[in-house]
Amino acid sequence: RIFADVQVGRKNIIFGIALFLIAGVMVGIPLTIDFFGGSVLASDQYQTWKVVHGYGVFLAFINYFLGLTIDRLDMPKQHKEIVSWSFLMAGLIGGVGRMILVLMSSLNALGLYASLGETVCFILGTVVFVSGQMRARPSDLLERPAQARDPRAG
Repeated sequence: RIFADVQVGRKNIIFGIALFLIAGVMVGIPLTIDFFGGSVLASDQYQTWKVVHGYGVFLAFINYFLGLTIDRLDMPKQHKEIVSWSFLMAGLIGGVGRMILVLMSSLNALGLYASLGETVCFILGTVVFVSGQMRARPSDLLERPAQARDPRAG
């Protein structure tokens, strides 16, 4: 049922769920143990992983909910694909890439490039999304279900 009438956004839904399981659950477990008084992480590691965890969950939610709604919008398919891939790449760079940089202890050296790449992807996706919405008539922003378009449906 999650994928009902979803074509373009399918990849964002799958990626959002996967990123949530990785960033939300797997990264969240050491944070929870540390929160309850365990000593899994040092204090500076705890702060870094807490930010990576929160940001990864945020990117997972963005991709999941974008995937659920993008196919319902009245935009050209090419614009939907650009928006979908832009946000997926932002999640990949910001969520997965940032975790890899932390694991490799390279966040300080390469984190700026990850943030820059992620920001460019977000801006591209947002500009295409908003411009597509501005071109649509307010009454046509969401496609109507087949029953509502049928004049016999009343």
